[in-house]
Amino acid sequence: MTNETWLGRWDEIIAGGDAAAIEEFWLQQLSEGVADGTVFAEALRHLRGAARKTLVPTLLELAADEAESEGAHTARRLFLGEMLRLGVGSAEAHRRALEEVVRRIWAGRPSLERILAHFRLSVAKKPLDTLDEIENWLEHDIGGVFLMSGKGPGRVVEVNPQIGVLRIDLEREKKVPVPIGAAAKHLTPLPEGHFLRRRLEEREVLAAEVKADPHRGIELVMRAVEGPLQVTEIRGLLMGLVSDSEWTSWWNKARKHPHLIAAGSGTRVQYRLASARSLEDEIQGEFDRADSSARVDLARRLGGRSRALDVVMAGALIQSVNDENLPADRAWEATDLAERLGFAGDRLDAARRTLLARRGVRALLEAAGDVAQREGVLAFARSIEVADTFADLALDWLNHESHPRVIGKLVEALIAAGRSDRLSALLDNAFLSPRRWAGLFVWALEIGPDHPAASLVADRLGGPLLVRLIELAERREFVPLRARLKEILSARGLAGRLVQDRVTSDHARRMIQMLETPGELTTERAWLRRALMARFPEVLQAPVADFIPALATTVERMQAEIRHLKQKDIPEVLKAIQVAKEHGDLRENFEYHSARARQELLSARAAKLMEDLSRVRIIDPATVDTSVVRVGVTVTLRRGGDAETSRVTILGPYEGEPDRNILSAGSEAAQALLDHKPGDAVVFRALDWTVSAIEPAALPDTLD
Repeated sequence: MTNETWLGRWDEIIAGGDAAAIEEFWLQQLSEGVADGTVFAEALRHLRGAARKTLVPTLLELAADEAESEGAHTARRLFLGEMLRLGVGSAEAHRRALEEVVRRIWAGRPSLERILAHFRLSVAKKPLDTLDEIENWLEHDIGGVFLMSGKGPGRVVEVNPQIGVLRIDLEREKKVPVPIGAAAKHLTPLPEGHFLRRRLEEREVLAAEVKADPHRGIELVMRAVEGPLQVTEIRGLLMGLVSDSEWTSWWNKARKHPHLIAAGSGTRVQYRLASARSLEDEIQGEFDRADSSARVDLARRLGGRSRALDVVMAGALIQSVNDENLPADRAWEATDLAERLGFAGDRLDAARRTLLARRGVRALLEAAGDVAQREGVLAFARSIEVADTFADLALDWLNHESHPRVIGKLVEALIAAGRSDRLSALLDNAFLSPRRWAGLFVWALEIGPDHPAASLVADRLGGPLLVRLIELAERREFVPLRARLKEILSARGLAGRLVQDRVTSDHARRMIQMLETPGELTTERAWLRRALMARFPEVLQAPVADFIPALATTVERMQAEIRHLKQKDIPEVLKAIQVAKEHGDLRENFEYHSARARQELLSARAAKLMEDLSRVRIIDPATVDTSVVRVGVTVTLRRGGDAETSRVTILGPYEGEPDRNILSAGSEAAQALLDHKPGDAVVFRALDWTVSAIEPAALPDTLD
């Protein structure tokens, strides 16, 4: 079963709502092997997204145990990291296990034990950040061969985690220091046999090989890099192999390689290797035999070799626009390539008009995966459409576009057409639902104060947005935009300006509390926390309670579930195990292994409930002090005068029902309200509110 197939089946089972079926399918997939664990991690994200997160801890523990039994160390590393991130089980035990997994994965690295001893992963307060640091060091350990940007190949000869520096011996410099934080950016691993690695390790052997056969030498050089090279780049790669006095003679021979093709002119000539001796004849024959789609590919790769060939290609590409079997995006690309090959004027415009009339602008935009192609379609449509018609198209396409350059052009067209009001409404939607309009939302955060649309977003850029942005930036939907969001959340970006001008101490307190939890944007989180603490030194994180608040009825429900587990579910599964044993050989007895796994799952659930019960502190809303927001109260919030109100009840983790505005005390939303008094201003769910009233909590079954 492919990953896609079983995730689809998994979603169907989750939708069915049968916990036993979910557990059984999970165990079945585990029995087929965990591989690198990524599909299981994705499955757990689906489960959390379907509001079945109570099952996640136990399923995650089973996956970690299975990975350990299989010796699947990479998967176990992933599962242990998730368990630490979600707070599942004993953090101390997971840190120790993670340290052992690191030993297995990186066995044989010279500095493994030294690095582990320095970072002390087993007692680290932020183990996931520490793990990233450890693995960054191990990836650049002593003996590793790397290409250093602008310097050439070299070998790591020293690592010093105490000062955060490694040293690398290059061909002309020794013990060049590289800060570990810059290693991933500036050092590229060179595999065994790579041309540049051979230049470092066996220079004399490689030099003799290159000089003895220039054609073989140019092949080695061209295959060592991706893409075409200029003469100066080729000569640089041969540094130390072909001397200055030998270069002219060697190059005159090498450039006659029958498959070496030059493109460009003057100092911009670039060379690449082709696969045929008679290139023009081969290209002509292949182009004549190809269908419309293949001709687009050939023209893109091989056009520009001769004027005669370009004319033939361009004419055929224009004709292919009428081929209904040619996908819309490739039909538009055919017109672009024809223009590049010299086809222009009215016939080109006519072909594009025909294409827009037959396929439609929207269809062409949806099919275009290339940004430049979408820009071309929009530019041509704008040139032939009246302003209002194109403005309607621009408004529609802004709901789908993600590239900042295209968004910027659409926005400018709307402003020029006098549609700022409609644009403002669309920006409202983007800020209210950024996951739906992710591209437009991020673009709006990037524009500067001089942009024509700056006034439309200025009022939306404040402290509440920054609080929300931290959480949004790490969501799965924003992964394609992660690099841009990192810049926004840096000192150079929007976050830097907001911290200085728009963030209040209340915003800062909430953000610092959020930043204490592990997250993917490690660097940005660390900078933002430092910046907030520097501006608001009085802000301290609230202590975390070591007890679990719960209503008396919740305690009764937990006790009832334990009784049901011990008196019904667990005895039944033990009986099923006994029956399964009677089927014979246990090694291939799926019923037996499935029943055993379910028994472990139920036992773990019972143990978790009993552990939590031992930490429960019963709360009685009728006796709770309502002078400040605390567990056991209902808070009335107001904003915009009395125009909008919201009632929120804060209870324990077993009573949380966010859809009914009943929040768990440990949730981020509840933490934003705790300890505030009537009249206090608060940031709740990224909006500014005022605490209007605090009263004893109504019990969940009596809430509206």
